[in-house]
Amino acid sequence: MRVLLATDGSSSSEQAAALVAETPWPSGTALRIVHVIDAGQDAFIAAPGVVVSEETIERIETAAGEHNQRIVADAAARQARPGMVVDTALLRGRPASAILAAADSFAADLIVVGSHGRGTWASRLLGSVTAEIVEYSTRPVLVARGSSIRRIVLADDGSPSAARARALVGRMPGFKGLAVRVVSVADRSPSWIGGFALGAADEIQALEDSARTEARRHADLAEGAARELGAMGLEAGSTAPIGDPGSEIVRVAVDWQADLIVMGTRGQTGLARLLLGSVARKVVQHAHTSVLVVRG
Repeated sequence: MRVLLATDGSSSSEQAAALVAETPWPSGTALRIVHVIDAGQDAFIAAPGVVVSEETIERIETAAGEHNQRIVADAAARQARPGMVVDTALLRGRPASAILAAADSFAADLIVVGSHGRGTWASRLLGSVTAEIVEYSTRPVLVARGSSIRRIVLADDGSPSAARARALVGRMPGFKGLAVRVVSVADRSPSWIGGFALGAADEIQALEDSARTEARRHADLAEGAARELGAMGLEAGSTAPIGDPGSEIVRVAVDWQADLIVMGTRGQTGLARLLLGSVARKVVQHAHTSVLVVRG
């Protein structure tokens, strides 16, 4: 397996590094740790009206270089273990773009990032760099909000991307023996009946019957996925709530005290990128746990 861990020295990226360190990866896993030097962070040196001596510039660059090397070295030091090959790289450019390009060149099977970056004051929900990586990556992305994984919620809507997420959970050696709760949500707005006029009893009854059929389909889907994971060595159960899928997935994770939500996303096809589906976006933004997004 090939894992790319992005770090910027923030407490959030340290949490991501801790999660990688705590996860028992397959023997032979290659881990690349990258830190991006934002091309705009030293733009003040060339700003109009700013006069900086060559000696000062050299001191700034030396100090920055030592700081950046220390970030990746500290992250790498906690990852050393038998059977894992670890290397580091310093990149320069727009952080999200550089990380996505590095994942492509490394042929990463997984990108691991913290939920917030350094100094992102508005990142109560998700940092801007992480949001862009999750939004545009064609590879699975793990957004770390904890340092360990003991209980997993797997969101399954029966789509090919959900099947890929389920297969990933089943084949991860570090997940064997863990508790998994499969969640399949029957999407139903609580106000759907409000648009019908009085006397539309037949139409309302038809929709009620359809809703019951859909709820049964999701229950069967969740139970089948749980049986499949149980056969792969996980302690799996299932639940099939009715409501808004994103909200219900997050609620189940909170109620069940999960450490990780795993979900696929079909997303929308753009001109050159895959955009995240609305359910996956809502879960990544609002979950209190780590979230692993798997593309379809």
